[in-house]
Amino acid sequence: MEKIDILGLNLEELQEKFLSLGLKKFNANQVFDWLHNKLEFDFDKFSNVSKKDREILQKNFFVEKLEFKTHQVSEDKETEKFLFELNDKKFIESVLITHKNRYTLCVSSQIGCLMNCDFCATALMGYERNLSVSEILLQYYYVQKHLLKRGKKLGNVVYMGMGEPFSNYRAVLSSIDILNSPKGQNFSKRNFTISTSGVVPVIKKFTLDESQIHLAISLHSVRDEIRNQIMPINKTWNVSKLKEALLEYQKKTKNRITFEYILIDELNSEPKDARELADFLSSFNCLVNLIPYNPVGGKIYKTPSKAKQREFYKILKDKNVNVTLRETKGQDIAAACGQLRAEKQLKREK
Repeated sequence: MEKIDILGLNLEELQEKFLSLGLKKFNANQVFDWLHNKLEFDFDKFSNVSKKDREILQKNFFVEKLEFKTHQVSEDKETEKFLFELNDKKFIESVLITHKNRYTLCVSSQIGCLMNCDFCATALMGYERNLSVSEILLQYYYVQKHLLKRGKKLGNVVYMGMGEPFSNYRAVLSSIDILNSPKGQNFSKRNFTISTSGVVPVIKKFTLDESQIHLAISLHSVRDEIRNQIMPINKTWNVSKLKEALLEYQKKTKNRITFEYILIDELNSEPKDARELADFLSSFNCLVNLIPYNPVGGKIYKTPSKAKQREFYKILKDKNVNVTLRETKGQDIAAACGQLRAEKQLKREK
């Protein structure tokens, strides 16, 4: 019989499986606590589980592999990048961001990405596969243990790493449900944000499924001709369709939406772009994160001058848009927005 990836089961699924194996519900509660609360993955160390029951665990279950390979820290010490190797020898990256003593983990949901956004380094990897629930969880668990050694804990989790989270919807939502479990990390759903490039049918499904998890949109232009150029997804679901789905989401959930807008010189960072963006945003309760473009090798795009960035910001501010101009973090270790590409894997394949 094929062994089951135990980390990918929520508590109810684990209880059901344990009952089918002749174990008790409370045994499942004990094991779930070891895995998802104590973050211990060696069955032999489950001290309150009998030897006989541990043997049943060994026979029927396995814990997915996520092997830590490298850890880089930016010069300002506020960004850390972790490279992990998976069981099939593929690589993913996760980023830890520190801001005012609050810790945010940016997790990956896929190996590579299918969206092929032209400004993004992950697109250069192509697409390998979706991550499993356990592969997503293990990014969180590794970094949480890393922080606990410093006496710190994660405060937020953002699905903004490698991949399009809404192309791996079930695994992403399942990982959040497990992290949210009172028997596990008891991590509030209000502290999760999922970022999408605009997969409209899944935004509509998300609107029906979830009311607490925050939604972020990679927007980068409100003009179809520009968005078509840099984000192929716009050819399927254009700005108008995206706006319609987001208005419905906000109407139902009452949640503030975050819009991410990468400022690219001579493309989407002129005063006209700012005014058009402000008009688009007037329909929403939202926050806009302006992100100066982070250079990616092999791409022609450039970062606007500081003066242009400030002018764009001021136009939005003067139109009463809730906006921040993000200070670039982690560029020196290729951990900034749009730069994740699992360099070690790329080098191996050359």
